[in-house]
Amino acid sequence: MSSSLFATSAMEAPMSSSLGAMGPLLRKLHSLLDPDHRLPRPLKHGIELLKEDLEELSADLLEQSMADSPNHKAMYWMDEVRELSYEIEDCIDDMMLRHTGNGVKTRPVRGHRVSRVKVSRLFKSLKPCTRVSKITELRTLVLEASERRERYHLDDCASSSSRVFTGHNRVPGLYGHATDFLVGIDDLKIKLTKWLSEDADQQLKMVCIDGPAGVGKTTLAKQLYRELGEQFDCSAFVRASRRSDTKRLLGDILSQVQCCQLPSYSCEVQSLIDNLMKYLQDKRYFIVIDDLWETTTWDIVKSAFPDGKNYSRIMTTAETDSVALECCGYQSDNILKMKPLGSHASAELFFSIVFGSEHLCPDQFKEVSDRIIRKCGGLPLATICIAGLLARQTDNSELWHHLQKCLCSKLSTSPTLEEMLKEVLNLSYSRLPHYLKTCLLYLAMYPEGFTMWKVDLLKQWISEGFITAKQEKEVEEIADSYFYELVNKGMIQPELINHNDEVLSCTLHHTVRDLIMYKSKEENFITSIDYSKAITGNSNMVRRLSLHFSSAKYATKPSGVILSQSRSLFFFGLLRCLPSDVEFKLLRVLILDFWGNQYGHTSLNLTRICSLVHLRYLKISCDIIVELPAQMQGLQYMETLEINARLSAVPLDIIHLPSLLHLSLRDETNLPDGIGCIRSLRTLQYFDLGNNTEDNVLSLGGLMNLQYLHLTYSTVHCDEHLKRNMVALASSVIKLVNLKSVILAPGALSTAIYHDVLSSVSSPPVFLQGLQKLDLLPPICIFSSFPKDIGAVRKLCYLNLVVRELRRNDIDSITGLPALTVLSLYVRQPPAESIIFNNGAFPALKYFKYMCGVLCLAFQEGALPNVHRLKLGFNARKGQQYDVLLAGIQHLVNLKKIDGIIGAAEGAEEPDRSAAESAFKDTIHKHSRFPSYVNVKRVDWVEEENKPRTEVNSPSSKCHEILQQRGVNETEEDTKQSADSGVTNQIMQVPPQHMDLCAADTKLTMPSNNRMPFPEKLEDNIAAEAVTFSCTTSSGSSPKSSSAPSSHHSLPETYTWDPEGSPWPRALRSPSLTPRNTSAPQSAMHPMLSPEYHISHAEGTWSTAYFHPLPLPLLPPSAISQVKATLSNQPAPKVEMSLVAGQWEKRKLIGSGTFGDVYEATNRHTGALCAVKAISIIPNDSRSAESLKQLDQEIKLLSQFKHENIVQYYGSETIEGHLYIYMEYVHPGSINKYIQQHRGAITESIVCNFTHHILRGLAFLHGQNIMHRYVQICILIYI
Repeated sequence: MSSSLFATSAMEAPMSSSLGAMGPLLRKLHSLLDPDHRLPRPLKHGIELLKEDLEELSADLLEQSMADSPNHKAMYWMDEVRELSYEIEDCIDDMMLRHTGNGVKTRPVRGHRVSRVKVSRLFKSLKPCTRVSKITELRTLVLEASERRERYHLDDCASSSSRVFTGHNRVPGLYGHATDFLVGIDDLKIKLTKWLSEDADQQLKMVCIDGPAGVGKTTLAKQLYRELGEQFDCSAFVRASRRSDTKRLLGDILSQVQCCQLPSYSCEVQSLIDNLMKYLQDKRYFIVIDDLWETTTWDIVKSAFPDGKNYSRIMTTAETDSVALECCGYQSDNILKMKPLGSHASAELFFSIVFGSEHLCPDQFKEVSDRIIRKCGGLPLATICIAGLLARQTDNSELWHHLQKCLCSKLSTSPTLEEMLKEVLNLSYSRLPHYLKTCLLYLAMYPEGFTMWKVDLLKQWISEGFITAKQEKEVEEIADSYFYELVNKGMIQPELINHNDEVLSCTLHHTVRDLIMYKSKEENFITSIDYSKAITGNSNMVRRLSLHFSSAKYATKPSGVILSQSRSLFFFGLLRCLPSDVEFKLLRVLILDFWGNQYGHTSLNLTRICSLVHLRYLKISCDIIVELPAQMQGLQYMETLEINARLSAVPLDIIHLPSLLHLSLRDETNLPDGIGCIRSLRTLQYFDLGNNTEDNVLSLGGLMNLQYLHLTYSTVHCDEHLKRNMVALASSVIKLVNLKSVILAPGALSTAIYHDVLSSVSSPPVFLQGLQKLDLLPPICIFSSFPKDIGAVRKLCYLNLVVRELRRNDIDSITGLPALTVLSLYVRQPPAESIIFNNGAFPALKYFKYMCGVLCLAFQEGALPNVHRLKLGFNARKGQQYDVLLAGIQHLVNLKKIDGIIGAAEGAEEPDRSAAESAFKDTIHKHSRFPSYVNVKRVDWVEEENKPRTEVNSPSSKCHEILQQRGVNETEEDTKQSADSGVTNQIMQVPPQHMDLCAADTKLTMPSNNRMPFPEKLEDNIAAEAVTFSCTTSSGSSPKSSSAPSSHHSLPETYTWDPEGSPWPRALRSPSLTPRNTSAPQSAMHPMLSPEYHISHAEGTWSTAYFHPLPLPLLPPSAISQVKATLSNQPAPKVEMSLVAGQWEKRKLIGSGTFGDVYEATNRHTGALCAVKAISIIPNDSRSAESLKQLDQEIKLLSQFKHENIVQYYGSETIEGHLYIYMEYVHPGSINKYIQQHRGAITESIVCNFTHHILRGLAFLHGQNIMHRYVQICILIYI
């Protein structure tokens, strides 16, 4: 390549690990020479000369970087030049800021640090002088670097350029085969499945997959987890990694088995073990721990798993025999040894990736292919990486032979498997183009074992300046293509893939991570520091810094490192070890992920963040309060602002940030009015319809560039407030012509409002022509009938709707959508006739979920030709005969998996459930190619409304009786609510007299995540305003069989919000909406890997909202009078306990909430227990002030009460900005927790006993002329 071409290429280059800041620097100098910049003639002339010198130097750098094997002199020189490019760009940026005042928007840059030259002291040596003299000095340094190149005789080093394997085309399905393709191990899978499914093993069984790195252990474990996980009551898949954090690992398991958010960051290991042990007791569970390295980690984790006769299973993967043996309790028969693939299986894997199959391989490639396959040693990871390089090079035999020669020269005659894998990965990396090397190396910023979300990586790459726009493509599209190139080449491994074949998250194999850590250090690209260990070799300034810790005990602030030139900072862990923000003046990217015990820190002060004038990307995850500056207009370059934490206040001028593209704040956050002023905004996440005014909702119509909109409703207001906002929303959304995704999901405190969004719009939604995802969930959005105008949205890929009524032909309006791949449809009222899918319906659909009280579907030949998975839910009914449930299912030629969810309508008993399940399975067996995986799960009830219908016409004209139903919802997580709510929200004590379980007795159901208040009230104030018990009567057998494993879950079926296609990672979503999970140090919020993912995760259990029938019956006036006469209003004696300042010692955390935490406390003198609620007093915060005002009123009331059914108030005091409220400590906990522990199986006698004591407490309050407005099971506690 000629020198001029090299210079042109360097000018167009992005920020990179190979070229440093050369590309962005040259473009900035070019922009300064524009006539619009009125610079003094001498300065402009100096810039012209500097640009010319840098163009020549950059061409030389580019040429050297393409050398196949540069020598030490060449590598040394390249380090110097890259470092020089960063220093010059910093100087130019500073000059531009001083010249313009606000600064000129420039693309951020990241680069290397060199310790062997004087460049690091460049600007310290510069004396105060004019800009012209600075430019002159910079030119001198550039010329000196060029002279050194000639002196080192580097022209000879670049004579042999490395061959680069490129390709921007995304190949759907390639990565699916590459990372999840089980080849040659079918026998092992069958064997392991048998071990895990054996009915004879009633005791807890532990198995381990043992084998060398890259042999496919994780792939096999994931496959088994997806296929078997749903047969258990609860399950979890976590990754341990070499530097596993035991607390994190236990927290991830707990969050997955409970399907909830991660426990508080400050929970201790023993507390997590106790909670896990308690929750898993008497449950049939399946836990997978991947990549376990240390027996010490296993010794701690295994203590959390109860051993019982419930057919529970634990599966681990390990690379060392000693760990595998320990994990199996030294039962070697339970270890599955994985070995490298044989020659035939290796060839099958290789050819399936490169050509599709072996018979499609051209003859000229067969011989060289065989030699390449042999050099991969039968390791799937090595085979995948090499195949990924060659997949789009099938017309260039020269490259194939070159690659084969390189493999032969690098590998000895008898290399070990480890040596083979390392050499193959190194060769694969060296053949990547510069832009892919840079993007891959950037993953070293994350700790080992971290699950990285694609949407995060793309935004970070863009903010770092790694992506430059080309022709008509936007930077987001280019970044997306880079990501898939790395996936297709096997360098990063997909974790979650949705039904549109989109990878949502990824991980790094530890061998790949070792490689990029070495390369990053070699090129001075990234500095990764464990600040709990001694820091060595990092005494100079760094450009990109990742700080994490492996031991909280020894963690300290990093010292001996020059931080002032850092352009990026990823900080994970302890707030007390965070360096001062004043040290990072050049930051472009800042990620703060706090976890672990914060040792008393309750807030993060970022009020000085406006001094970081170059900041583009800010992401914060923590469970403490974040304090932002009152004004943020100084952050003129800010592109991404994501804060998953409580904010003391949102700066009012955030609406004036000119470059803001992505805004994500936790729901329940009050945004300032005028949000529509952020014209640049493309992503708006967690816009709360409850906390924002109608005017602010209307202002959304001004966001003309908005592409992704996520709405919630988390604050209880009147129905009219929501309806007004919904009308305003509809009128705003029609103006957003660039909208691609709309999600309307309930927040933590949503109420049931039936509202047709589109009914608020006078014209059809033709404005949604570009919409790709529409996710509208109850309880806010339930359509009275199917919105037919959706059929006009031709680009729609994902649709999730709830309709009250569905007629036979309603579905026809959307059957022709050419891009629709995922359809989830919930029908509240059973249809009067079958829903028929005609020939050609839904040509692209891959996943179909249909939930209705009655299952009555018919498929004609040619319908749903590409559907892979069905998920169908219905209710068993008393005496029902199921002639035809799924007519024509044999016409679904590509169907691979069917999930059945069977509930019970009122009056249905166990024989009715069994009949429904048998009919469902018999129907599936009619499929010509019986799906390989069928799972049937039982739930309490599939939601349906109480509108009576007497006939449902099946294809055989069989009438089905539809019983009238009534539904009530109840929600709240009791731990969080007790901390969030006022003092009086936890006042009822209920001592149960009988703890026995009876299968035929009345059961209390598990609570859902959304509350629907009773429509009626009991007379004479006997019942509270919103008693939220949900009850159902069952005459079936015990929910848990003791004789054999069961595949049925006795849980309610819920509406689920599926975030699979969301533009935001679940890792950033509100903890009220999303669980976190997965292993080793990772993001503060992280989603769990569900068995349903099939690596194509179709749904989760996030933000669920189900409606359960049968509220407690109303009592007649005579009965109420009798109850009032029976219950005594006289206070029962309580233990007197006076409050003396400082007498209580705070102990373990019980729960956390928005404004405070609840702890167990011990009396220093007597040893007595109490519960202390610590509430942060936030100065100048309106919400905090209002909360304290309400608490003061409640304290005044509680201080007057003494009754055995009301939690006793002891006193309160204010210490160092916290209000401490001391209450009676009641053990073991809430009725809600009791119900969860017993899986809803509560006998009638216990229910009566609970009710008796509840009414005693209420009667006492009513006798004091006080009504409790918020009675629900999460605030009722028993002793």
